[in-house]
Amino acid sequence: MKKYVRFRDAGGDCYGLVNGDAVQRLSGNCPDSFAPTGESLSLPDLTLLPPCSPGKIIGTGLNYRDVALAPDESLPEKPKLFLKPPSTLVLSGQDVVQPPMVRELSCEVELGVVIGRQGKCIPRSEAFEHVWGYLVANDMTASDLQREDVLWGRAKSFDTFLPVSDCIVSGLDPRALALRSRINGRPAQNGSTRDLLRDIPWLISYISHVMTLLPGDLIITGTPSGYGKRVNAGDLMEMEIDGVGRLQNRVVSWEGPYYF
Repeated sequence: MKKYVRFRDAGGDCYGLVNGDAVQRLSGNCPDSFAPTGESLSLPDLTLLPPCSPGKIIGTGLNYRDVALAPDESLPEKPKLFLKPPSTLVLSGQDVVQPPMVRELSCEVELGVVIGRQGKCIPRSEAFEHVWGYLVANDMTASDLQREDVLWGRAKSFDTFLPVSDCIVSGLDPRALALRSRINGRPAQNGSTRDLLRDIPWLISYISHVMTLLPGDLIITGTPSGYGKRVNAGDLMEMEIDGVGRLQNRVVSWEGPYYF
């Protein structure tokens, strides 16, 4: 298993391979182009960035078989796809900002899949060849705007609405990973990726038939039962996936001018 971080220093934005508290600087910007530089850095001294730099973030809705449905609801044959802009990304420890436009804010723990190799119309049997690794994601949603708009573009896309863990973790089996979330220390969600309706190879293949997947692109794979827990300014959210990592972020209110 390998862990990759992305960081900024005088040389610009770089990737590194983590070994304890040391980071081996890498040249290149994706697994196929990485090469060791021979330079070792101290992890605590680095200014970390979100570990991938996606051109696009693809979300999947209603992709767990254990979700609680209303009496007139049913799970879709195919997960709902939506996009989040890269400006939603923040790291663990950074704040999630709730703007005045959002009255009902909710959080969801999700497994993120980072693409490492370009692909279009990828066969399911070859999907894992295009995976760089995995991270923990917290898919924030303005639930009130989601109901108001029907489309999810506004509700999912505010700045800071996708906290992610610090590392891309490669070389693990994603088929039965435990996911947990807590709000102010109280359990909110507890699930497993074994309950995915459509597994990671299916998602990669399906999405790649819609859009070309590029190195650094991020797929968030859905959330288990208990999703949609409401949070407010001051609340602390904690997300954890076994073997992948954990993150925590606090909700704060927007400060500054606002015209809507």
